[in-house]
Amino acid sequence: MKQNFNIVAVVSARGGSKGIPGKNIKSLNGKPLVLYSLKSLLKIKEINKIVLSSDSNKILNIAKKFSKKIQLMKRPKRLAVDKTPLTSVVKYTALELEKKGYVADYVLQIAPTCPFIKIQTIKNIIKLLKKGNECVVTLKKIEHEHPYRAKHLNKKNNQFKSFLKNINVEKFISRQDLPTLYCTSGGIYARSFKLLKKFNEKDFNLGKRPIGIVVNDIEAINIDRHIDFDFAELISKKYNLR
Repeated sequence: MKQNFNIVAVVSARGGSKGIPGKNIKSLNGKPLVLYSLKSLLKIKEINKIVLSSDSNKILNIAKKFSKKIQLMKRPKRLAVDKTPLTSVVKYTALELEKKGYVADYVLQIAPTCPFIKIQTIKNIIKLLKKGNECVVTLKKIEHEHPYRAKHLNKKNNQFKSFLKNINVEKFISRQDLPTLYCTSGGIYARSFKLLKKFNEKDFNLGKRPIGIVVNDIEAINIDRHIDFDFAELISKKYNLR
């Protein structure tokens, strides 16, 4: 079994954000959001290369001042629109590295909008990759917005019906009776470079046997809306997470 692996972590931070303008450099408890994930990655010796991909010179300059160990990559405009899948950006980044002679074995797709993922969680993901798994993803337990509670709403008369048709969801009266389910947290998608190359924007590119790492509620925080940012600010100050 191979002992030495080239592991690349790609942080994708777009300049444009409609939900929260300038989100990736917005100050979270006194520090630009994008620096949270970069700071954690710099502490993990198993990661051989850290790349920040952005269309924004401002974001790239902030990272440049933060650490010289971070490789900066300006992405093309076609990969900086609202509907661009992050995996497309990560694939492009890994292929550009390959053109320059650096071939990754595994590529970690890191979302800067999930600032509180623990270093140990990332290390655990890397361990699973080194064991031969081609895809490892962070998951979070579904709590209040359980799929069995999902409804279709008729906007004309406000009447609603259960979204699931083949299951008697009404019998699950108590939250404790609901089956335990998980969803992707959006924080980390880690793949072999071989699998990443197959990404065609038609699915999530998880391979045949994806492995899930369950993160806690704080690690699962994913900042998309203003209320998410406000909550992250509160958590950061309460638990001194910087």
